[in-house]
Amino acid sequence: MLRFLFSLYVWLLVITVTIILSPVFVLIWLLTVLFDKRLVVLHYFANFWGSLFTILVPGWKVNIIDKDKLNKKTKIIVANHQSQQDILLMYRLGVPFRWISKAEVFRIPFYGWLMHLKGDIRLQRTSKASIKKMIIDAEKVLNKACTIAIFPEGTRSKTGELGNFKEGAFKLAQDTKVPIQPIVIEGVHRNLIYNYFMFKGKNTITVKVLDEIPYQDFKDEEIKDLAKRVRSMIEKELKILRNK
Repeated sequence: MLRFLFSLYVWLLVITVTIILSPVFVLIWLLTVLFDKRLVVLHYFANFWGSLFTILVPGWKVNIIDKDKLNKKTKIIVANHQSQQDILLMYRLGVPFRWISKAEVFRIPFYGWLMHLKGDIRLQRTSKASIKKMIIDAEKVLNKACTIAIFPEGTRSKTGELGNFKEGAFKLAQDTKVPIQPIVIEGVHRNLIYNYFMFKGKNTITVKVLDEIPYQDFKDEEIKDLAKRVRSMIEKELKILRNK
C-alpha cells in the first residue's frame, strides 16, 4: 500500500508540475525566440523543470560525480539508459542540450508538445527516411553550436545491464567533428517496477561524467569500433559504481 501511495505521489507530482510550468515554458519561448536563436534561456529553464522532480521526491538521492568535466562546448552527450527517470537525471547536469528522442515521446501531452518548442529532434527508428532526416536535423543543431544528448542503446534496459550501442551518434560525431561526452547512470533500474510503473521508494542514484573524447581521438576510427570503445568505458564505470 505504501509503495502504491508513493508511486501515486510521484506521478501526481510529474503531472502537476508539468501543467503548472508549461505556460511559463511557452511564455519564455515567446519572449526569447526572436533573439535567442539557440534557445539557451529556454533550455536552462528546462533543466530547472526536469531537476525539480528528482529534488522534490522524498527518498531520492542523486549524486553527480565529476560535473566539472562538463563545459559549454558543442558536443554529443551519450549515456546508458536504465529507466524513464534517466531523462530527468540528465537535466541535473545543468548544461543546455537538445534530445534525439523516439517519435512516440513527442506525442506525450504537454511534455511532447514542449519538446517541439525546445527544438528536440524526432526519430522514428523503423523508418529510413526518418533516420535520414534526424541526421540532417542533428547536423543543423550542432552547426548552431548546440549540444545534443542521446541514449545510444536506443531503448531502456529493464535489468540494468548495458545493451549494444547503435552507431548513429558516433557517426554524427565524426561527420560534424564534435567531441563525445560519455555519461554513466547507475541505480535507477532498481527503483522502478516496469510492469506496473510503480516506484519502490527510497533510492540512491549516481550520475558520473566521464572524460570528454576529443574529435582528434576518433577522427580516423571505424564507427563500430568507436561505439564499442565508448560502450566499454561506460560498462567499466558501471561495474566500479556497483562494487562500491
